[in-house]
Amino acid sequence: MATRLRLCRLPAHQYAATDAAGQPLSLGYPAVRSLLGRLLPDVTVALFAEPVPTADGQSVDWCSSLPGQPVLLSSLSPAEQAPVLIRLRERLEQVQLIATRLGQSGDTANADRVTRMAVEPATEQIYVQNGEPVIVGWGCHGALPAAAAVPAAAAVPAAAPVAAAAAAAPAAAAVAETAARRPWGRWLLWLLPLLLLLAALLYFLRSCQEQPPLPEPKKDDPPKQEEPKKPEDLSDLKEKIRKAEEDLQKRLDACPAPEVLPKELPKEPDPFPPVKEEPKKPEPPKPEPPKQDPPKPEKKPVPTKPEPPKQEAPKPEPAKQDPPKQQAQACPPKPKAWEKPEVAILLDASGSMGLPATLSNADARALAKRAAMGDPTARARLTGGKGSRLEVAKDSVGDLTRTIPPEVDLGLLVFGRCEGTDNYKFFSNAERPQMVAQVQKIQTQEGTPLARGLERAGNMIDGVTVPGTIVVVSDGEDSCGGDPCAVARALKQKKPNLKINVISVDGSGTGKCMAEISGGRVLMPREGENWDDLMLRATDQAPRPPGCP
Repeated sequence: MATRLRLCRLPAHQYAATDAAGQPLSLGYPAVRSLLGRLLPDVTVALFAEPVPTADGQSVDWCSSLPGQPVLLSSLSPAEQAPVLIRLRERLEQVQLIATRLGQSGDTANADRVTRMAVEPATEQIYVQNGEPVIVGWGCHGALPAAAAVPAAAAVPAAAPVAAAAAAAPAAAAVAETAARRPWGRWLLWLLPLLLLLAALLYFLRSCQEQPPLPEPKKDDPPKQEEPKKPEDLSDLKEKIRKAEEDLQKRLDACPAPEVLPKELPKEPDPFPPVKEEPKKPEPPKPEPPKQDPPKPEKKPVPTKPEPPKQEAPKPEPAKQDPPKQQAQACPPKPKAWEKPEVAILLDASGSMGLPATLSNADARALAKRAAMGDPTARARLTGGKGSRLEVAKDSVGDLTRTIPPEVDLGLLVFGRCEGTDNYKFFSNAERPQMVAQVQKIQTQEGTPLARGLERAGNMIDGVTVPGTIVVVSDGEDSCGGDPCAVARALKQKKPNLKINVISVDGSGTGKCMAEISGGRVLMPREGENWDDLMLRATDQAPRPPGCP
């Protein structure tokens, strides 16, 4: 069993976060952690520390599964705090997106819990382990006092009372009250974290002397590396189960064929030739008297032979019934609510997307050199205007909202600056006009954070139980230090039903590794090809035939 590292111990009455039903929010932590673990990386799930009540129920130990020595965020310098806060806000945004999707799918209970957990914490609620943020007392909207957080970096279960920290808490509260009344008390507020760390250090030294068997938790350390392998094994098992179900269905479909054989076997003995010949026996006495009349045998071939062709008339009737069956089969079945496919459009809004759509990157570089030397013709050709790459892509996205089947959920993400991406929600069929209006507001920016945009799109889409497709529309490579290929490989391992199709706007074929890793394609606009058709092909969706419900 992996060792949980205790970050701090808080009195139980100071953590009063509840869900919509009025129950303690910590009761739903196991279910929320299991749900987030299927959709987000482990380091993101570990953002929320695990609440472990003590044996007497008077306190709550907040524990972390991450390795490394925890420190308070407030004890770091502003330069060290900046990257931690960026990671914290990005992961809170990812969790809030999960909450939105849970609410849209009808799971309101978990959506409410995740929304309440992902609120902005106060500085004193944030710990840092190896540069990764961890929140204690989540769900309290930053209402925990600084004096309540008692750092205690010890392995759980270790239920010994924190005597040193408990003794320091009243003194810290008195100092905080004095600081609020007097201006010079601000300097005392800076001493609070040092006092708390000193109390934790004293307790840690005492616990080391009183409890020498510390190597026991080290024996549990190796399983920490085995834990991330478990979901991979489970995903392989799910894939094997799916293949086994498909093989079983094929065998079941083949089973009805032999069942028809025994039904036809009893029919074979019924048509005995002697039984049919018996009615023919009375026929010979009838022709005996007319044998003398020569004209009678001439009448026999006339009435008897034309009768069988009369039976051929009803044969074309079943042939007329076949065409409507084929027309009914042409309409694809309507997917169920939980089977609706997802498509996320990842649109590049970097500065190069402002070039004309008919201009390649090599020609653009040559024209830029001529324009720098004062050539007005080259400067005019570099201006895309309404015919720019971005405008053509925006128009094709707008047309896609009208041609793609209505049951497909469409998501939108835009990247064009290294500081981050603009993430928009999934738009239902009724909300697609809002998506078109949002797309038309997009303007070119500086920077191409392709890797970060791909990671955000992958976290937004399901790709496990529901097939998902990410359509990347870009004209270049990552210019912000990211590795899109590594991001695509990590997403494919976690979400086997995810596919990445890349539309290379400039026709250079960039993004090939992202498509190959995920089983997708690289599409390049050809001369005379309609961009609307190109965008629809990239979604792997076909428009619903006319006349289908």
